[in-house]
Amino acid sequence: MTAKRSISVPDDVARWLDGQPNVSAAITAAVRAQMAGTQLDEVLRRAGMEVTDAGKARWRDRLATPIPDEALTEGRRLLDEAA
Repeated sequence: MTAKRSISVPDDVARWLDGQPNVSAAITAAVRAQMAGTQLDEVLRRAGMEVTDAGKARWRDRLATPIPDEALTEGRRLLDEAA
C-alpha cells in the first residue's frame, strides 16, 4: 500500500529531486536511511551508550576507511534482532 503526501522542500533539494528519474523512490530511500539511523541510535541507547551529535561527528572523523562488508552484515543482523 502507498500513501500520497505533499511536502515543501528547500530550493536546492527541489532542484536535486527534479533531476531524479523517480522522485518518490528518491524520497523513500532518504527517509528509510533516516529511519535506519534512528533505529541504530535506539539500539545503542538500549545497550547503555549515550548517543550525541558530537559523538557521531567524532566517529565519522575516525572512519577514514570504509566499514568492511562483514561488519555491516553483522550490524544489520543485530538491528534486525533488536527490532
